[in-house]
Amino acid sequence: MIEDRLSSRRTWSPPRWASWLLIIPSAIVGILLVELLCRLFVPSIAERPDANWWERRVMFFDGAGTIFQNRGDIFTYVPNSEIRGLTAYFSAHDYTIEYDYRFRTNNFGLVQDADLVPGQDSLLLLGDSFTEGQGADPWFRLARPAIEKLGYQAVNGGVIGTGFEQWLRLEQYLSAQDIRVRKLLVLFISDDYHRAVWNVQPPVRDCLSDISHCDLNQSLFYRLPPIQQLASWIATIRAARMPPAKKVSLESRARTLLPASYQVYDALNRRLRAPKASPQEERPQEERSHAAIATLIRIYGPQNVAFLHLPQKDEAAGPWEEGLRARRAIEGTGGKLYYGFKLCGLTPADYYRIDSHPNHNGYAKIAACAVDVINQLATR
Repeated sequence: MIEDRLSSRRTWSPPRWASWLLIIPSAIVGILLVELLCRLFVPSIAERPDANWWERRVMFFDGAGTIFQNRGDIFTYVPNSEIRGLTAYFSAHDYTIEYDYRFRTNNFGLVQDADLVPGQDSLLLLGDSFTEGQGADPWFRLARPAIEKLGYQAVNGGVIGTGFEQWLRLEQYLSAQDIRVRKLLVLFISDDYHRAVWNVQPPVRDCLSDISHCDLNQSLFYRLPPIQQLASWIATIRAARMPPAKKVSLESRARTLLPASYQVYDALNRRLRAPKASPQEERPQEERSHAAIATLIRIYGPQNVAFLHLPQKDEAAGPWEEGLRARRAIEGTGGKLYYGFKLCGLTPADYYRIDSHPNHNGYAKIAACAVDVINQLATR
């Protein structure tokens, strides 16, 4: 008994501060391993310039007139036009051209080569810039032969920056022009579920007519200047958006210094903080998106409509909460949902280095899985 007491007195436990001395180095080593492994195996995750990368994006267009044409409260491109799109990202002292591509619009201002013929049975694709094919040759060209082989006129209703409610209005516009849609494929990303209806406002149209008319700090799109003037215009836009006195936040510094670790933190933070809302608890715009989904299914019948959920670049860990709410809305209203996260097989290498859009290889994968869904839709 006495020996046991003496032994217990001799047992030494380290002070609390000593434990922190072990935890801190372990955390630092863990962060460095995350950065190293991501740079080796997922380099795109570490290559965005900083947390405000989207503020450093400049989207230029060249083509007929104002590039876009309003159709009531929605818009398409100017019909029968050859359009050039160039997107650049600037850093503190330089810039990078992420993509520079060209595409054609048809008689309805949609991104496809063939004009639409009213009165023909059609298969319509609805979606945003992923469906339009922003950043590369439109992948719709790969899908069109498969659609026509099934006996339908192919219609590319993909429009940059749009969501479910706007797609419903585009469908209504096309139907009013006697485009007889018989089958409908809706391709969407998580962000689309909270996007409102919009069209191109006068300041943007002015900017797209002449870059000298642009509000350099606020413009969404810019008229492409003569290519020899591109560097000077980007420098002017940089100066307007990022004045030297602008304070750099701690969050921005963290993303710049530790981009991979920041993205892991951001993904976990999104999941932990996102409200687990049911379809009955959606936000107002999401309620309108939900209603648009239900309307499309009611118009065409569940056997003639399919929804394909495509992954965004930052959804490597799985769909964001708004994407899950969109899925619940589709399935809750009887819609047929396809999970593009598995079906399309996109990897981080299938997106641009900085930009969030798929590259040529990524779009080829989207075309392949969309054709797979279209074939199933046509036989229902």
